[in-house]
Amino acid sequence: MPVARKPALRALIFAVLAACAAPSVAADEAPPKEPDSDFWWWIRGFEITPGVGLRTLSLDVHSKANDTRGNLSNNFGPGWLFGSVNIESPSFQFGKSDFGFSVYAYAANVRLNEQFVDDPGQDPNSDSSSGSRHDVGTSVSGYYSYLVPALHWRKVLAGGGQFKIAAGYGRWSGRFSGDIILTPDNQPAAGLPKTTVDTRFGKNAYLVNLQYKFANHWQLMMSVGGPKWQDGNFRYQLEETSITLGYTFVL
Repeated sequence: MPVARKPALRALIFAVLAACAAPSVAADEAPPKEPDSDFWWWIRGFEITPGVGLRTLSLDVHSKANDTRGNLSNNFGPGWLFGSVNIESPSFQFGKSDFGFSVYAYAANVRLNEQFVDDPGQDPNSDSSSGSRHDVGTSVSGYYSYLVPALHWRKVLAGGGQFKIAAGYGRWSGRFSGDIILTPDNQPAAGLPKTTVDTRFGKNAYLVNLQYKFANHWQLMMSVGGPKWQDGNFRYQLEETSITLGYTFVL
């Protein structure tokens, strides 16, 4: 007796087999997965610290022609307050020691409008002098930046914070323009002739940082540094001393 055909049963069996085979076929045909890549690997671990602080910044100008000089700075009080954004590389430690290597970067626009006036009777050639700062109608504005590699000593504290001392030597760049009163005794006064200055610089100079990094990402930092340079008419020296408090974001 011939066996009756069961087309419905055969169709069901075929559908089940096709469904079972489909995943393996799809897996065979799927393109190989690309390995994960991180475009930003080169800035991982960098620290960006916006903050506020106090800063004294002075620009010393000496004339080569007649040895007259002058010193301009930001004014005392509100002029010392400033906002800052400091950038710091990851700390590369030397083995298991507390010594290591870091890179610091910073840039700022500034305006200097108070001149230093020596007290009478002082030696004009002395490296140190006493006096006061006054607005005598002169002003210099501009910008400066630095990118400084530094050796550091870092102590990680029990609470998660750390203390860090760094000393480095690197590139300072900037430009300043404006006017200043130059005198042989460094006693400028309103009404005396002004000298125009317009200078660019790119010089290597020192930077010293003292940092206390709290465990909650707040940071207190003191910085001291500045370059010397010259052009055809003048010799210059820029000196910065600042104390800032900021919050650190780690990339």
